[in-house]
Amino acid sequence: MKALNLKSMSWIMALAMMFIVSFTGCSDDDGENTPGEKIEFPTLQEATCNADGTITISFKATVDWKLTSNAGWCKFVDGEFTQSSITGKAGEQTITAKISGDGQNYSDDNVAEITLTLGEKEQVIYKITRPKKVFNGLTIKDENGNVYNTENPIIIKGSGYEKIDVVYTTILTESEFEVGISTSENPDWIKVENKGEGKFNLTFNNDNTEGIDPKYSISTEKGHKLVFGVQTTNEGLINVSVPVAYEGLKENVLLFKPEYINALTVNPEGTVFTETSSGSMEGTEGVKYENQLSSTITVRDDKFHVLKITEIKTPAMGTYFYTYDVTQEPDWVTIVEEGTKLTLTVAALPEGAELRGAAILVIPEVIWNKIKDTDLQATLFTRDSDNDYLNDEYTDYIWTHFTQEPKNEEIEIILKGFYTNKEITDWTTVKEEDLIPFDNNDQTISISEYPGQMASIAWNASFSKSLLENNKSVCIQTNSIPAGHDFGVMYNPWEGEIQITNKTIDGKEYMVLTGYPSSMSFDQIMAGIGNFDTMDFAIELNIGMY
Repeated sequence: MKALNLKSMSWIMALAMMFIVSFTGCSDDDGENTPGEKIEFPTLQEATCNADGTITISFKATVDWKLTSNAGWCKFVDGEFTQSSITGKAGEQTITAKISGDGQNYSDDNVAEITLTLGEKEQVIYKITRPKKVFNGLTIKDENGNVYNTENPIIIKGSGYEKIDVVYTTILTESEFEVGISTSENPDWIKVENKGEGKFNLTFNNDNTEGIDPKYSISTEKGHKLVFGVQTTNEGLINVSVPVAYEGLKENVLLFKPEYINALTVNPEGTVFTETSSGSMEGTEGVKYENQLSSTITVRDDKFHVLKITEIKTPAMGTYFYTYDVTQEPDWVTIVEEGTKLTLTVAALPEGAELRGAAILVIPEVIWNKIKDTDLQATLFTRDSDNDYLNDEYTDYIWTHFTQEPKNEEIEIILKGFYTNKEITDWTTVKEEDLIPFDNNDQTISISEYPGQMASIAWNASFSKSLLENNKSVCIQTNSIPAGHDFGVMYNPWEGEIQITNKTIDGKEYMVLTGYPSSMSFDQIMAGIGNFDTMDFAIELNIGMY
C-alpha cells in the first residue's frame, strides 16, 4: 500500500478540499431555529384608530413568534385579558389590538409601534396612530340652534355702508367652562364683541390691516378659522377651531355715485338731460347733464344686473301718472358697463315720434337671482288706480328715469282780467269797451305768472268776491288758443253758486264767472288752456277769491 504523498498534490486541489469541509460544517438557516425554514417579515402597515377601537393584525410566521407594543394604551387581546406582548407558534396569525384612552390629551396625536420577533430577529410591522382627544365640552351654535362645526362653517353676515346699518352674526356657546375667542389667532377682518354668558357678536372689521374691502365675500376655501378657547380644570386651555367665511356687503345694498334722484327730461336730440324738481309734472328746471349719465356702482362682489324698462307717462290732474312695462325694453337707450361704472346715452327722437320714457333699475345679483324667474311686473310694481309704484324693497335700485318728447312750438298766450259794473243779460250785445280791466296796481285784483304743476306756465288770478255782487261778472280773456286746445274749467268748488261759461267778445275768447259764493274757503277754481282729453296744458289758471 502506498502512502498519500501530499507534496505531490497541487495547491489548487488542497484549497478545494478546504471549501468542502467548511460548507459541510455550517447550515445556511439565516437565523432560523429550524433547519430549512426561511424567516420573512410582513410589510410595514400604518393605521389610525380612535380610543376604544380595535385593530386587526394579520401575519404568517414560519417559526415561534412574539408581538410587542411599545405603548401602554395599545394592548393585545388574549382571551379575557389584554397585555402588552403576546406569543404563539408558527402559522397564519390574526391578532386583535385594543386601543384605550389612557394618557390621551387634547393637544397631541400618539403613535404605537408593534414589533414582531421571529427567532432571534425582530422588526416593526405596524404603526398605529391614536388621534388627539376630541373636546366635546363645547357647543357652538347660532340663535336658531344650528350647530357650527367643520361641516357647517360660521358665515359672517354683511352690513351696509352706513354706521347705523350694522348686522351682527351672533354666536352662542355652551360649556361648563369659561369660553373665549382668541384675538391673536383669528383673521384680522373679524371684529369680535364678547357680550358675556357665552354670547359673541361678530362683524366685518372695516379697519382690517389686510385692506380687505367689506363689499367682497370671503369663502371657506381661504382656510380662515375662528378659534375658541376653553379654560378647563385639568387640561388647561383647549382651542377649538371652526371654519369661518364672510358673505360680503349686505345683500340688498346697492349705491350709486353720483345719484340721479329726480326725474329727468331729455331733449329730442338726446344730448341734454335736465333734472326736474320732484312732486311736479315739469317743475323748475335743475341740473343739466350733457350727452350722457354716468355712475359708479357699489354692491357685493361688484355683481349686479341692469334692467331697462319702458316708462309710460300720462298727464293727469296736476301731475303725471306713471306706468311701466318690464316686457318692453327701450332699445333707444344704450348702457355701457365698464367694471362697476355704468354710462347711459339716448338716441335722437325720430321725426314725428311721440313722447317716450325709460326707467333703469340696477339690482344686486344675489337679489336678481331670487326674482328673475318670477312675474317681474308683479314682483317689482304695484298698480294703484292708474299709477304703478315701485315696491319699497326695490326703490333703492332705481338709477334714473326720464322722458324724451318732441319739441313743441312755443305759443305766446296772454291772459287779462276784466269785470262788469252791472248785470249782463245779453252777452251778444257786449263790446270790449263795456268791460273794465283789472288794475294790477289795485289790491282788488292781481294776475301773476309762476311755474305750475300742470303746465310750464301757470297763472294765479285772485280778486275780491265783491266784484260778483248783484249778478255782476268777472271775465278772464286770452289772446290765443292753440289748435286742438280749449279754454275750460277742471274744478269748480262753488258748483251751483258760480256759473262759468265761455264767451266770444269782439273776436276774443273769455271765461266768464257769474254768481256769488255763499261761503268762502281756501279752494280755487282750476282752469286752463289745453287738451282736456290728454290733459296736456299750455297754460294753467288758478282763480281764487277773498
